[in-house]
Amino acid sequence: MPYIKILTLFIVSLSTTILLSFWIYHKLTLLSFINISFFIAGAFLFLSLLTITVKGGFFDGITYGFRRMFVAKGKELSKQEVNDMTPVSEMLNFNHLPMLINGILMAIIMMIALVTYYI
Repeated sequence: MPYIKILTLFIVSLSTTILLSFWIYHKLTLLSFINISFFIAGAFLFLSLLTITVKGGFFDGITYGFRRMFVAKGKELSKQEVNDMTPVSEMLNFNHLPMLINGILMAIIMMIALVTYYI
């Protein structure tokens, strides 16, 4: 089942790369494909790695402090209110694997195109 999501996302990414190449450069060349696929692969990799970082709990302490400071507005929070705050890592129930694999596949396609361009 996740393979269908990955394949669909990959086909949409390749189609978007080709369409953006026509829209921005008014033609489809290997260089324009490399340029557009670099940005699309980078965006997918950045978003998936950011999701992994947030899910890992890296930003829980920072967001916990900010929520505690802005929710309190001058009053002291009780221990129960502090314990009831849900960490950001638990709020994020997003599957990052299809985006990560798609970003890696797009980067591999871009690298193959880049090697082909310079050979």
